[in-house]
Amino acid sequence: MSKSVNFDINKLRNIVISKMKFFIDISGHRIFSDDDLSILSEIKVSYLSRNSISRHGLTTNLDKSKRMSNSNCLVRLNRNLFQENYLSYAEFVLFHEYIHCLGNFTHNKEFRLIESLWPNKKEMNIIGKKLTKELQDSKSKWAWTCSKCGFIVRKSTRKFRSNYFHKECKGKLQNIPIIHPTK
Repeated sequence: MSKSVNFDINKLRNIVISKMKFFIDISGHRIFSDDDLSILSEIKVSYLSRNSISRHGLTTNLDKSKRMSNSNCLVRLNRNLFQENYLSYAEFVLFHEYIHCLGNFTHNKEFRLIESLWPNKKEMNIIGKKLTKELQDSKSKWAWTCSKCGFIVRKSTRKFRSNYFHKECKGKLQNIPIIHPTK
């Protein structure tokens, strides 16, 4: 993993909101109104827990007893997004969560259409998969290894019975501990 840079959440928020000001539809009208952007600037953004691996961002209720709404919204981001090589992806993740905060709570067709406004979205998906793989590799304690073809899946826990098989070649999977070098 590369080193973290001095980049804070407020700076990220300002960058994302300033980019969202310029998103327009085919008839030249702004996608996000000043009211939408004002709402987003008030939403609390914090960090996910340190052990989060596959989740890069999360939108949740501030008050769990109330329904999700833009006034009851909290965004949490993975700390690893603030590494130098992931900052552009961090912007995309916050944009993704902001779409949820504006009332699009499911990943439906409308949500994906709005999400596709982000520049280089396909590249962002590739970067996201790279981050997930790096996190999985750094936190994994076990390798599920196929005895037949050598396929390896890294896992952070050993919750594994001895009767699992690789679905591609039907070889039996074995648990092998991963020993990370000390830092």
